[in-house]
Amino acid sequence: MKELNDPDLEFVARHYEAKRFDAREARARFHNRTAQTTIRRHWWMTAAAAAASVALLFAASYGIRSWLHEETVPAAQDQPALQQEPGQHIFVFENTPVDQVLRELSDHYGCTLTTPPTDKRLTATFPEEDLVIIIPLIEAALDIPITIQR
Repeated sequence: MKELNDPDLEFVARHYEAKRFDAREARARFHNRTAQTTIRRHWWMTAAAAAASVALLFAASYGIRSWLHEETVPAAQDQPALQQEPGQHIFVFENTPVDQVLRELSDHYGCTLTTPPTDKRLTATFPEEDLVIIIPLIEAALDIPITIQR
């Protein structure tokens, strides 16, 4: 036999056995291995996206709860709850207790507004509009029921 100078070729020639290597089987094993890796990669990406979404939702809800909690918002009792512009009323409430908001609106619209006792506060600005528009906005923002007695 002729001498080979290439060490890789020598290795193949020394260890080659006829009908030992099946190229089709090797491709199938390779494909299964890469397919499983792709599936795992997709699963981990989906799990990471779900975890990030949950973390973002938690952070947002925590931030909103902290913002609405009365201890995190300084009281602004020295500011008037009702400001007037020439010819039009604008209601400006800055961290105002709900009972004071309802009292101001009741006095202006000539009715009685009531709600169950609550320690919630409201920060909002309303132009003078129909009370039927303002009350649902307050109810939705603070998640409280308000009754109107005329």
